[in-house]
Amino acid sequence: MKSIRYAIYALALGFLAPAWAIHKCTDAQGKVSFQDAPCAGEGEKIEVRPAMQGATPITPAPAAAPTGGPGKEGAFGPTWQRKHYLQNQGIPQARAAVDRNQRECNAQPAQAVAQSVPLRLSISSGTQFAQENAAAAGKKKEDCEARAQELRNQLKALEDELANL
Repeated sequence: MKSIRYAIYALALGFLAPAWAIHKCTDAQGKVSFQDAPCAGEGEKIEVRPAMQGATPITPAPAAAPTGGPGKEGAFGPTWQRKHYLQNQGIPQARAAVDRNQRECNAQPAQAVAQSVPLRLSISSGTQFAQENAAAAGKKKEDCEARAQELRNQLKALEDELANL
């Protein structure tokens, strides 16, 4: 099994382009060495050519810049990534936010009534207290509606973006 693996590796290396710059260097004692960096002392550059004619790879044409059209940016390009995000995370999370906001808005009036029961009231202070509570509840309801509308607008924008992809 290992011999097959080694044969595949050797075959793969045989198809690689020779990317070696070989320098034959001679030191002061006359010892010859071969290296890929230029020699510090005396030496010469050896040009290495492949033994086979087909061993040099063909340089691919430069890739065109993506224009945003289908098929021009690759299988998992930015358009696909955005569409995948919108389908699997963006829109479901936006819908969950709308639902969560609706539940919170529906729960607020019950909480306000439970918290607003006074222990002792005189007639005049009780009327004023009820008016203040009504005003506060109205303000909270307006805030809830504004937030709900904002979340619905964001959801619609995400759905429109997905439809345009």
